[in-house]
Amino acid sequence: MKRALRSLALGLAWVSIWPTYLVLLAQAARLGPWPRNLGILGSTVLHGLALGALIHAVVSWLTRRDGWAERFLDVPPSVCRQVNRAGKFLSAAAAACLIPAYLLTTGEIAPDGRPVAAPAFARLFVLAFELAVWGAAFALLRRGSPLMRWCDLDCRDGEAEAAAGLEGPPDAAAAAPPPAGRAAGPLVAWISRRRALVAWTILASIAGILALDARGYRFTARRLASGATESLLLFVACWATHRGLGRILARHARGALRPRRGRAWASVLTTAARFRPAGRVRVAEGAAPGDEVEGEADDAEELAGRLRQLAGLAVGASFAFGLAWVWELDIALLRFLAGQRLWSVAGDPVTLGDLVRSAVIMSLGGLAWRHMGPLLSVTMLPRIQDDPGVRYAIVTLCRYAALGVATIAALGAIHVGTAQIGMVLAALGVGLGFGLQEIVSNFVCGIILLLERPIRIGDVVTVGGTNGKVDRINIRATTIINGDNQSMIVPNREFITGNLVNWTHKDKILRVSVRVGVAYGTDPERVVELLLAIARDDPEALRYPVPSALLEELGDSALKFVLHAYVPDPSAAGRVKHRLGSEIHDRFAAAGIAIPYPTQELHLARIPDGLARLLGQPDRPPTEDLSTSPAPRRDPAATTPPPSHLADRPARPAAATGDGPLDETADAGRRPPG
Repeated sequence: MKRALRSLALGLAWVSIWPTYLVLLAQAARLGPWPRNLGILGSTVLHGLALGALIHAVVSWLTRRDGWAERFLDVPPSVCRQVNRAGKFLSAAAAACLIPAYLLTTGEIAPDGRPVAAPAFARLFVLAFELAVWGAAFALLRRGSPLMRWCDLDCRDGEAEAAAGLEGPPDAAAAAPPPAGRAAGPLVAWISRRRALVAWTILASIAGILALDARGYRFTARRLASGATESLLLFVACWATHRGLGRILARHARGALRPRRGRAWASVLTTAARFRPAGRVRVAEGAAPGDEVEGEADDAEELAGRLRQLAGLAVGASFAFGLAWVWELDIALLRFLAGQRLWSVAGDPVTLGDLVRSAVIMSLGGLAWRHMGPLLSVTMLPRIQDDPGVRYAIVTLCRYAALGVATIAALGAIHVGTAQIGMVLAALGVGLGFGLQEIVSNFVCGIILLLERPIRIGDVVTVGGTNGKVDRINIRATTIINGDNQSMIVPNREFITGNLVNWTHKDKILRVSVRVGVAYGTDPERVVELLLAIARDDPEALRYPVPSALLEELGDSALKFVLHAYVPDPSAAGRVKHRLGSEIHDRFAAAGIAIPYPTQELHLARIPDGLARLLGQPDRPPTEDLSTSPAPRRDPAATTPPPSHLADRPARPAAATGDGPLDETADAGRRPPG
């Protein structure tokens, strides 16, 4: 911006050289040794030529090829060429028509000391200039002209997207600012869609002024013409100011979101999200680096857009006050209307002016609520610690404070003091105590969350059986995004009165555990060294805290080991755990380390003969040849003597247990006859 202002100042100084020289000649002509009437005539002509030359030089310098308007206001070259031609034409027409009209009106042409005044010819010259103005306006506002195509925001969007797709690489297209149609406000978009109606309205207004002047309403026509000219100059000045402020705010937005040395970049990515009332864009977990850079550019452009909206409101208010000054709005009328009485509050009359003042204060409070985030992001937030939780708490508390102050001030403007406010609150106390106690409780808990900060934006928490990442902390509830990208709305009271687990309260480092079993007989030290090597080779596993591996348990069928590794962010836990498991499987197989299946062995000491025959000869169909059937499968363990600990057990009576040695009598009693 400093370079733009320096260039503008130097350019205006450069183009003012010849007009200044003409002004000096005009002063010399007035004071010369020739007759006074001739000197006054020459001085007037030179002053008019100096003014026309200054306007011509300024317009030509601003709209020249690669000039100030193209470089700093982003005006297309075709529009600059068109405005340049119109400026040259109008400056020439003004010199040819307005100077003679002024001389014929004031009588400064005085041969032999007798002034010559010709108002009729002067009116003809003025009408000729007004016709020239209408012709220049028609050339600028005609259908298909460069200026009208530039005002078509939809056409500009299509041209910008086509140029980005055909001329620029994908990275450049992603980093470019959004098209004008998406960056413009609703009022500008509405005017753009009705640009033809606006153009014909302007042409009709100029034609109306021309008709009034031709019909003899000279004073009205001149007043309307001067007011329209001053309004046009004021509009151009406000538009240029808004464009310049937009460039400054865009640069400040990029600086506000730029990471600083020694600060975590992940926390900066969440800065713009807290300024969006809806439609927030979150970068997906595991996205590529290019996607992350594109998300940063989108955040910066969105913040710049919000700041441009605020700047547009300020410039629009200035333009409105400027129009009131140009058209000489009657202050006495406004005072009369503001003094009209509407009602009374505790004996104090409330006038229309008080009501308007209260509405203006509430409007300013609403604007402060809406744009508090962007304002703080370029003023105070870059000077504090780069913690998204701190930033969000400051923005939210400032919003509440601004809204509260605006409400109290607006009520005071209509003579509602603190006593009346206290009475209203006391009357609402009963309702708050019964019907709205949950809402009030959640609101107070939300304030506690912002001040005490047990949770922050981006923390991974578990509350009430819900796991997810904290996305927003609102007045009544907190939004948590779970693993399925679902928004869980949790009342703030749950975070204060319930059990809360914050996985990232201290930092975002999280431990990942992978358990594995190996066969008995494997060297434990070899397994531990291999597990540690796998953890050290993973690209996302941290070197500090150092990973650890140990023998956790002597299991039933395997030696159970556990590997602990640490990741820098909870979003990387799943990826790291998957890679560690895959590497363990591959490296154990390459090293010949077996990962056994769970097995169970059953030892039978002795079974009855009838059961043995049933196990050895299962039922078969009658047509099956038993001689060709395969031999029954016998488990070698069934013939193996039982272990010593089974033999040492005291034998129980056979009649009681039924599984000890059977005598012939008992066996014969249970055998079937035959």
